[in-house]
Amino acid sequence: MLNPRLQACAAYVGQGSTVCDVGTDHAQLAVHLIEAGISEQVIASDIGEGPLAAARRTIEKHGLSAKIRTILSDGLVHVPPEGLTDIVIAGMGGETMVHILETCPFPLTQLRLILQPMTKADVLRQWLCRNGFAIVEETCVRDDRFLYAVMRAEYTGECTEPDFALMRIGKMDLRKPECMAYAQRQYEMLCKSRDGRIAAGQTPAPFDRAAEEVKRRLEEIQR
Repeated sequence: MLNPRLQACAAYVGQGSTVCDVGTDHAQLAVHLIEAGISEQVIASDIGEGPLAAARRTIEKHGLSAKIRTILSDGLVHVPPEGLTDIVIAGMGGETMVHILETCPFPLTQLRLILQPMTKADVLRQWLCRNGFAIVEETCVRDDRFLYAVMRAEYTGECTEPDFALMRIGKMDLRKPECMAYAQRQYEMLCKSRDGRIAAGQTPAPFDRAAEEVKRRLEEIQR
């Protein structure tokens, strides 16, 4: 059974896709995508030989060696791009995910990106916007007691500078309880950071406007 984070990632993967699951660990997502009839083929990649060995055991246990290929790779560096339609990167920090995307040796312009950052989601969203990707849809899931963003992005070629609200809460539908809870948590964190600087007598930073932008978004939904 997939955890809520991976379930949300699977929901964004295209039907009939060929997927690369970056940082596959035990290959649970890869197996699910095949068994659920979502994907035709999956590349399960990982930077570590240990996790990849665990992935192979999972794949063999489910009899899916013909459908799931394992590759030892630092991010996407050694992943063959032929036939790929979707890339899933989940369970890593946003800055690590940016590094993986930046060092990818093949174009990402025709691929669907499904991204689930554990931290620094704002850094990831900013990079996507600045590099011509649009966040097509985004949601939030609660896994244990934590809230996590899950997003689907595609290349449009339009490089933009995201406003602070987009950086912090992305394209979430704030009518959904978990998404609203995520936005409220972001607002609380921003206010705490801003108030700390004020108490220390520091000059307000441009980023302090993020709290007001997020607050406006919250108020729009509440109205």
